[in-house]
Amino acid sequence: MGNPSAQPNQSFAFPDPAEGARDQTFRLVLRPDLWGRRARLRFTNAFGTRPLRLAGVHAGLHFGGAALVPGSNRPVLFGGAAEATIPPGGQLWSDAVELPFAAEPDAALLMGRKLAVSFHVPGPSGPMTWHAKALQTSYVSPPAAARRARRRARPPSPTPPPPGSSSTRWIWRRPPAPPWCSASAIRSPTAPPPP
Repeated sequence: MGNPSAQPNQSFAFPDPAEGARDQTFRLVLRPDLWGRRARLRFTNAFGTRPLRLAGVHAGLHFGGAALVPGSNRPVLFGGAAEATIPPGGQLWSDAVELPFAAEPDAALLMGRKLAVSFHVPGPSGPMTWHAKALQTSYVSPPAAARRARRRARPPSPTPPPPGSSSTRWIWRRPPAPPWCSASAIRSPTAPPPP
């Protein structure tokens, strides 16, 4: 029996536990036991009650806090696709992702370093599979933050189209980064490597 006051209050990030994540982006910080030039990531929906959609999955070298080492973030694909859906009770392995910063897995640069895995959950996830006693801080955006950021990113004036072009190009201001709040890592238990 634990002390409820020692548990993180996740009501800001997840107002309705039955709905789970809702249009939110996660950045999980993991400490690999071994580094390699390529990695495959396993995502699980072990205790989920509805399909879990993942989009915009990336892996990069953790710098500190929610930040990444510049230029290290790499897209993660699933069967060549940028999005994937995991059925309730299921799990999914990613395609191998190249990690050029780990070209020399035994390099001193990687000693004690962590891998940051970021992903977006476009709709409601339902109850989430998570690790209540994770000893690593991870990050999550507030619900619907991506939708609000897209609404705030209004195009300024259009630029004239280049010669021979029939479309108008817009110069977009970079939308503000969504705020991040601390949360326990949502992780699955360890499993043997895929075949």
